[in-house]
Amino acid sequence: MAAERRNNRRYQTYGNVAYQPVPELEPKRRERSSAAPVRRPEPHRRPRPQPRRRPAVRPNIEVRPQSAVAPFTVVGLFAVLACMLLLVVNCARLAVVNNGIVELRADLADLQDESRVLQTRYELLFDVEEIERQFLSNGSMVRSNPGQTVYLDLSGGDSVVYYEGAKDGLSALVQRAEQFFAGLMS
Repeated sequence: MAAERRNNRRYQTYGNVAYQPVPELEPKRRERSSAAPVRRPEPHRRPRPQPRRRPAVRPNIEVRPQSAVAPFTVVGLFAVLACMLLLVVNCARLAVVNNGIVELRADLADLQDESRVLQTRYELLFDVEEIERQFLSNGSMVRSNPGQTVYLDLSGGDSVVYYEGAKDGLSALVQRAEQFFAGLMS
């Protein structure tokens, strides 16, 4: 009979969890219950225990009285400010120098263009064919044939020619110094 009781138990469930077995009703009661359903009280649920809330405990912090400012702190602050000022001033100088470099590069490009133009004009002043014709006519220049070998004679000594018209510049200064020492020796 105990085995029958165990097998005839029904469980009340809410979802998929069984809470409390409900015994099988006797046949007499079953007949009566089909006519008028009997409501059974639901089993009393125990409330879930809530975790205990601990009150926030703030640590007791002792506040230090305000003390005098250390002289090292003041010196350090002034050193940092001086470094920042120097940094700003040097950045401004660097910007000015960079601007000057850009202007100088633009001037250099203009001067190089002008130099090319002037060099071309200078080369156009001399007619190479005319100069060649003149030297060939007086015999100071001779054209070589493709099969000839031409030797250049450099056996002569080196010579320097001073122009008498040099009155200024470094050459004039050297010339005056030579004349001065020549005058002292004679």
